[in-house]
Amino acid sequence: MKRIFSLPIIALLAGLLFAHLTAHDQQHFIVDVKGKGTPLILIHGFSCNGDVWKETVARYQDRYECHIVTLAGFGGTPPALQPNFLEAVKNDLLAYIKTKKLKSPVIMGHSMGGILSFWAAASAPGTFSKVIAVDGVPFLPGLLNPSATVTSAKPFADDAQKTMAARTREEYKAYNQAVFQTMITSPARIEEVNAFASQSDIPTQAQVLYEIFTTDLREAVAAIDCPVLLLSAWIAYQGYGMTRERSQAAYQAQIAKVPNATLEVSDKAKHFIFYDDPTWFFEKVDMFLNKKS
Repeated sequence: MKRIFSLPIIALLAGLLFAHLTAHDQQHFIVDVKGKGTPLILIHGFSCNGDVWKETVARYQDRYECHIVTLAGFGGTPPALQPNFLEAVKNDLLAYIKTKKLKSPVIMGHSMGGILSFWAAASAPGTFSKVIAVDGVPFLPGLLNPSATVTSAKPFADDAQKTMAARTREEYKAYNQAVFQTMITSPARIEEVNAFASQSDIPTQAQVLYEIFTTDLREAVAAIDCPVLLLSAWIAYQGYGMTRERSQAAYQAQIAKVPNATLEVSDKAKHFIFYDDPTWFFEKVDMFLNKKS
């Protein structure tokens, strides 16, 4: 019988197939798992990594199996940059849940992680039991300007991406230091976060910054079929004329389409609520987690 495929050809085809599967299945994050119980997925914010959740994990790991996510190119992890990076992360998160057979996980994200939490829950109804967004909203530009759209935000997003991409490592570290001073009260915490944040891949941060400003989920979140808790902060913007009432109204508008959403407003914290107001943060999260759906 005539041999159709030689061994070298079979090896080549197998190699190509493996390469295809590897590329297709590549995850855009790493995960550290601690604890046992109900799955709890934790996603950090812009420039950061999973280290921001240390105190949160310490509190919940006796009752929850904490899946601590760090995105590729963040906080010293190798980059895996591609177009529509955040959407790829969201899709990989949903694939990860299926692969690991996580049953009705809770998902909690800070800032950018909050956006991803909203996006994942809206994209896969029936997957999550609860969503917690820590000062992360469906459309960031809309928080300051309710009439903002992706189109109107795009010029600013383009400029932000170009400016970020052009920074040297030292410039990026100095930029982070200045930004974190507006987001965190404790000087020690600012230094701690900047130590790992400044190791992030700059091209990745530039693209993600663009995507944050051009991703509008305000309509999409109507598909979320589980309870949502949004924790917000406002005092860092008092100097710009922000009041508690205006801030609360702006955050409430962000989740107006979510069928079952609760908004809580901290009067002490800046953006990193779990650092600035931990007692309040854990009180609100505990109440939400313990509440029967």
